Amino acid sequence: MCFISVCMMGFCLYWLDRLAWGTDPCTVTNLALAAKFGLSLGNLQAIVNILMFIIVFWRDKKQIGFGTVFNMFLVGYSYNFMAFIMEKAGVDYHFPKVSFGEGFVISDFFWCLGACVVLLVLFVFFASIYMSVELGTAPYDALSMILADSQKRFSFRVIRIFWDAGFTILGFALGGTVGLVTIFMVFTIGPMVAWMGKRIQKFLV
Repeated sequence: MCFISVCMMGFCLYWLDRLAWGTDPCTVTNLALAAKFGLSLGNLQAIVNILMFIIVFWRDKKQIGFGTVFNMFLVGYSYNFMAFIMEKAGVDYHFPKVSFGEGFVISDFFWCLGACVVLLVLFVFFASIYMSVELGTAPYDALSMILADSQKRFSFRVIRIFWDAGFTILGFALGGTVGLVTIFMVFTIGPMVAWMGKRIQKFLV
């Protein structure tokens, strides 16, 4: 379940990136860095995650498990794999315009909006599964937990919002695509994953 859910997160991120409405804050920064250094997202994300992993290993080994390793490598390389498939298939990313008379036309904007909603639901669902099986935390997520545990003034939710916002600003400064999806994720991804995770855990138990 952990393996499949992490791979599906990578597929969702690929399509969110193609729609150009932004991705999660971590991926925004990694995509920008990948473009700067001429690397694929998989290779760049592996390097960044290894550096983060060293800090997590030093500060809190309890966060590490098979899920940590899966997330470190499979999200980025799943993104690459989906990009490879779409390139070989020659898929056109433009949505068809559907008219319901002169007053209402479903254009690219409405198709993209609908697709983003579906992809966000799927991303949250698979992220919740990955976290619910409790096989370890991604280095990016683990570092925000370590920061929250290192002080008592702010709750984890507040720390996580600032953590995500910081990576969003960094990604934007590096030339990454920050869109409505990114802003939405900064303020809601943590609570949404936690809410869905509780329900998935009941099913798993």
